[in-house]
Amino acid sequence: MSQNRHPDDRIKKLAEKKAQIDAQIAALDARRRLSQKKDEDRIKWLLGTLVFDRLSAEPALQSIVRRDLPDRLTQRDRDRGLWQILFPDAQEDRS
Repeated sequence: MSQNRHPDDRIKKLAEKKAQIDAQIAALDARRRLSQKKDEDRIKWLLGTLVFDRLSAEPALQSIVRRDLPDRLTQRDRDRGLWQILFPDAQEDRS
């Protein structure tokens, strides 16, 4: 009978070990995804800052922003007057 218990105990320990390893893998994956998200957010912020800083000096960039930004503005953005901050002398090109 002790022979039957021994394999069962071993299987149980292996299953617990596997569960621990699976949890560690999941935690590492979550950390990696968070790190990727932070990197992507930083890149977006840097690009946004670059575009904002160069907007008045680059007509081609202004054209892209005027064309594509209105579709991305929320009602809250419109209420806050973000379009008017970027282009004080113009109306929003699309509503």
